[in-house]
Amino acid sequence: MIIQNLRALKLLKNKSIRMISSVFIILMLFCIVKMIIPCREYRFNAVDIPAGEEPGQTVIYEGISLPPGVYRLELEYSVDSDLQVLCSVADGTVFSGGLLTNGEPLYQGLGSTEYHFWLFEKTDGLQVQITNNGAGDLITGNLKISETHLLWSMLLVILIFIAIISYTAIAFYFYDKNYSVSVEKKKIFFFVTLIGLVASIPYLCGYSVSGADLVYHLYRIEGIKDGMLSGQIPVRIDPEWLYGHGYADAIFYCSSLLYFPAVLRLLGFTVTASYNFYCVILNFATAWISFYCFYRIFGKWWNGVICCALYTLSVYRIYKLLITSALGEGSALTFIPLVILGLYKIFAENEEEAGNRGAWIPIMLGFAGLIQTHVLTCEITALSMILFCAANIRKVFRKKNLLELLKGAMSAIAVSMWFLVPFLDYYLTQDMHIKHVSARTIQDRGLYPAHLAFHFWSVGKNTPMGDNGMQYSHPVGIGLVLVVGLIFFLILWFSGRLQGKNNDAGKRTFAKKTAIISLIFLIMSLNIFPWDKIQGMNSVFAALVSSLQFPNRFLGWGTICLVFMFGYCLQFLSDFGKQKWLLIFIIVAIAGITTSDLYLLDYTNAKQTTYTLYNEEGMGVGYTSGGEYRPEKTDTEKITFAGPVLGDGVKLDAYEKRYLHISMQCSNLGTTDSYIEVPLLFYKGYAAEEKNTGEKMELCAGTNQVVRVLIPSGFKGELDIKFVPPFYWRIGELVSFTTTILLITLWFRQRRSRNV
Repeated sequence: MIIQNLRALKLLKNKSIRMISSVFIILMLFCIVKMIIPCREYRFNAVDIPAGEEPGQTVIYEGISLPPGVYRLELEYSVDSDLQVLCSVADGTVFSGGLLTNGEPLYQGLGSTEYHFWLFEKTDGLQVQITNNGAGDLITGNLKISETHLLWSMLLVILIFIAIISYTAIAFYFYDKNYSVSVEKKKIFFFVTLIGLVASIPYLCGYSVSGADLVYHLYRIEGIKDGMLSGQIPVRIDPEWLYGHGYADAIFYCSSLLYFPAVLRLLGFTVTASYNFYCVILNFATAWISFYCFYRIFGKWWNGVICCALYTLSVYRIYKLLITSALGEGSALTFIPLVILGLYKIFAENEEEAGNRGAWIPIMLGFAGLIQTHVLTCEITALSMILFCAANIRKVFRKKNLLELLKGAMSAIAVSMWFLVPFLDYYLTQDMHIKHVSARTIQDRGLYPAHLAFHFWSVGKNTPMGDNGMQYSHPVGIGLVLVVGLIFFLILWFSGRLQGKNNDAGKRTFAKKTAIISLIFLIMSLNIFPWDKIQGMNSVFAALVSSLQFPNRFLGWGTICLVFMFGYCLQFLSDFGKQKWLLIFIIVAIAGITTSDLYLLDYTNAKQTTYTLYNEEGMGVGYTSGGEYRPEKTDTEKITFAGPVLGDGVKLDAYEKRYLHISMQCSNLGTTDSYIEVPLLFYKGYAAEEKNTGEKMELCAGTNQVVRVLIPSGFKGELDIKFVPPFYWRIGELVSFTTTILLITLWFRQRRSRNV
């Protein structure tokens, strides 16, 4: 209906809109033309650095003239140590922010450095600098600065974004003028957008708040970007991670949503800008999804807005996404409201309504999103499903309800097969480090009961509380407002005042069971819950409990359940005409959000350490957090940039490595079989063959779990080594693609049938 009305307005015939469109088209064409024009290169001969140069900064090239653009700098060098020398560029003649780069530390195992810098003003004073701490000798070689098209691709994306916003605003203006959009819809748009904007304020400051997991997740984004550059679609092995040895993070930790910031990086945006833009989009997505779900549950726009604010700006979500930069879990929290909406439709509404309204759809979308963002949150959600099903056991086995649950679960699995097949393949058949961490205990990382109701948080650093109790504790909890809502509900329940109309019985029963389940999750997050005893029962429990890492992960579902309880209390007061108490409850919600959640946002933004990263090389390539996804027995401390290692009798005539693809000419002059070890971690999927004959070469794990190619005696030829996904991974991808297309087609047909 909306699309038909917009077509009837014939906006493209409006002169003002045509003029605006002409301006956008001209600017976009200009960017495209600039992207077609061949790029320029600037070459400079080697400059000698005096021997025995004192530690500090040395300008090796200066007075370089360049127009605005994004450039790639390549400097040849020789150094006898790692991470002791930094190559960067500087220019004191451009405006502040006119030159952006972090440079790159130099490594003994590389012969050149290569990184990007962003220049937004014409200059004649660019300098290339070497910062040396004096540890070891350094020789620099030739310098090449190459212009790229990234400035213009970046500007093109910005223009497209501005055009979308502009056309949306214009369409809304004319639509409202001709068809009169209701005041209620305008209020919804204003408040939900405001909530998303407030949650995004820390990401609009030009830097990233330094959470414990920030660098790790930035590595994941760069891994997807580098994987796409290496030709992997989808990305399985992050090629530049672990000093170019490759890391299977993308196989164990699905990165579906991270393709968005990775594409932004490919289009020229800096590391920090891409990350922050993703987090802003995530906040708005969380706000709109949570509003939609609670609006569908309670049927009142104002209730949906309040629940949206309580969830999007909740203490736990701020803690995860902003303070610890747990991007995976923070992304997963976006999808939890969809699951509780599906459960509500199945267990609170009657069977006919649940079936007719497609209760399986939010369950499918929620679980698919959880699988492809954070497996641990998906496991906790599966536990939530078990608890809700157990609490509603009589309804579970009714035909229509069971069918809705099965359709949702099976559709989510089918859509996620492209990730699940490689994940299970590696987990079940490979000896990975993640299978050897069951001794890690988590009970000492649990919360004190006071955490759950604490209101005025500041930013601490302690997760295991130790001997100091809550002193310097991380701001992790659910907030006093949600606790007040739970207490009020329990008072209504046990005082016998929780009553309503007959058609409200399903919702009331669902609310009671949700309250009990929320209490279970809150207790499971505490340090008094016997996690250590459960972990010691058997190897299965040991692996499951250890994988949780932090009991506070249960607060994600604890928060969504308590937001539902708060929304139910608001509806109860509204339905029974308790306007005074309703107003008090709304004031409590607003005051709580303002004095706790917004205060925490502001305090974090002002007090926590921040990072500003432009090019990926500036943050290194060796950090793996816990290193769970490396082959067992790999010592990551001994991994650095390196070349091939030759066995006895092997001669190497040529060698080239690009991402995960190695080409080399070699021969075995010895009388016995030998080998070549190459700087790639030995994961399932690598293959080696002689380029001309197609002869397959045998591979095995070598020193420190790198790829070892066995070279037969008398062999002479050209070898190709690359990562080749097994055929059944491709089948999983095909299943996901086909299922997604079928579901989209079904959705479009249903919409058409409703509009007819």
